[in-house]
Amino acid sequence: MANNNGVDILYVDDEKGNCDYFKSAFRREHVIHTAYSGYEALEILKSSQKISLILTDQRMPEMSGVEFLEKSLMLAPEAIRILVTGYSDMKTVIDAINKGQVYHYIPKPWSYDEMKIIIEKALEAHQLIDENKTLSNENEELLLKTERQEKEYIKSQLENLRKQLNPHFLFNCLNTLHAMVQDLPDTRVFIQKLSAAYRYVLDHNDENIVTIEKEINFVESYLYLQEVRFKGALRYQNDLDSQKLEYLIPSAAGQLLVENAIKHNIVSVEQPLDIYIYNEDNYFVVKNTFQAKTVKEPSTRIGQQNLTERLRFLTDKVPEFYRQGAFYFSKIPILDPKD
Repeated sequence: MANNNGVDILYVDDEKGNCDYFKSAFRREHVIHTAYSGYEALEILKSSQKISLILTDQRMPEMSGVEFLEKSLMLAPEAIRILVTGYSDMKTVIDAINKGQVYHYIPKPWSYDEMKIIIEKALEAHQLIDENKTLSNENEELLLKTERQEKEYIKSQLENLRKQLNPHFLFNCLNTLHAMVQDLPDTRVFIQKLSAAYRYVLDHNDENIVTIEKEINFVESYLYLQEVRFKGALRYQNDLDSQKLEYLIPSAAGQLLVENAIKHNIVSVEQPLDIYIYNEDNYFVVKNTFQAKTVKEPSTRIGQQNLTERLRFLTDKVPEFYRQGAFYFSKIPILDPKD
């Protein structure tokens, strides 16, 4: 029996074992409907108007998950949709976003704890949609903005999934390496900084924004690794306002700006690169000496464009990138955690 807060959930998978496992895991909290094909699931949607959440496998015979989600829009337009698949196929996920209006993407095999969190978040989103049906145009625009942000999040989630090493394997190797260099303190510090940087990427992979304090700790670990690489040719100064360390910026934004400074400028003992990080008004600023490489590395500017898009969903203020005299400035707006 579902509890009083439970809702109707439809789980679609051509493998009966997966359906049975999902039903046994969540039947005490919600009313679970299962279907072994897209056609069977559509029949359930025709007979039930109470489905709040739809989860579907992608790879199914006769009708794929994306095709089913697209057809389900007519029968359950307000239901939240989640795609479950073991195939990290970018085109599939983009199709799911565009055609099936997918709220979230979850890879197989999933764990109970992971699925429970995602379901809770999805149902919170469904409740917000219900509560905001009568909102003004201004608030309806806010909902559209949130939807666009979710789509960007799914795309970045998939990209990160495809690029990720197995974290347990990597950290076990780093721990082993750290133990092997007992008599090399500089090497041990380097390994610790590398572990801290990678741990940050994993821990904040699902977060759109983080505090400046967390981001600068990540940036300083990254800069330490680069300082070792360039052996005295890279100099860094942190002048951030301690009163604004709890303010927010997009995760990994600071590291991206520092990485761009190193990537596009000469870094040598003869021409050391100076990097300054500080606040100016309500902006997070990375300022570096401008000494452009004569032979430039290929650049798609995708990182900077993605950062600008992420900020567009968070604030009306725009980032600034410009050269002034002997320096290049990268400025991104910071967000007040109280707003």
